[in-house]
Amino acid sequence: MEETAIQSAEPVKDAPEENGALEEKAAPDEKNMLEDKESLCSFEFNVTIPEEDDAFRLFQKKYVFKRNVIKSIGFGLLGIGFLVSAIIYPDKIMNYVLLAICFAAVVLIWYNNRHIRKSLMEALKMLEDDRYIFTLFDKKFRIETIIPEEEKAQGETEEIPPQEFTLSDPLLDCTETDDKFVVIVQRQTIYVLPKRCMSSSDIETVRTKFKTGAGE
Repeated sequence: MEETAIQSAEPVKDAPEENGALEEKAAPDEKNMLEDKESLCSFEFNVTIPEEDDAFRLFQKKYVFKRNVIKSIGFGLLGIGFLVSAIIYPDKIMNYVLLAICFAAVVLIWYNNRHIRKSLMEALKMLEDDRYIFTLFDKKFRIETIIPEEEKAQGETEEIPPQEFTLSDPLLDCTETDDKFVVIVQRQTIYVLPKRCMSSSDIETVRTKFKTGAGE
């Protein structure tokens, strides 16, 4: 900041304008600091593999299964057409080949869902012991990864920047189950907030805020 002041100080008459600009730049930082002090709730949490698996199944039901059903119906109707054609023209081998392709396509659609979920859970096993901090504000929420002090000291892990999301995002979805909140951002990123890591007041605050969104 001192170097900037020296460089822009040649016409002295411009100094008040520069100071004003500096004050304007500082205002957002002060606003962020004030907002951080006014968090609605904050808690540490970790996520187990069964919780991740349940959350991913929920994600698939909401955003993947509908598309798969439409694709399956499409291939099913094609398959029925080829089956009818095979009955009418039993000598045409191509009908049987196309019928088999339609059947294989439907099987593959649903097999891929299961395969993707199993592969993802295997990959997440190495993160099961990681801990995070969830902080909820009036218009956004933040998730931070906690880096153990021994890893910091040894330089094994780089600092991971916090992830922040606005509650007014139209593609933000939060689903409450018996034991957790599943937050889905942009229909592609899943965050799991286990209730076992939350107080009763935290649960009520998260429930209410995600229902009402950012408000005014």
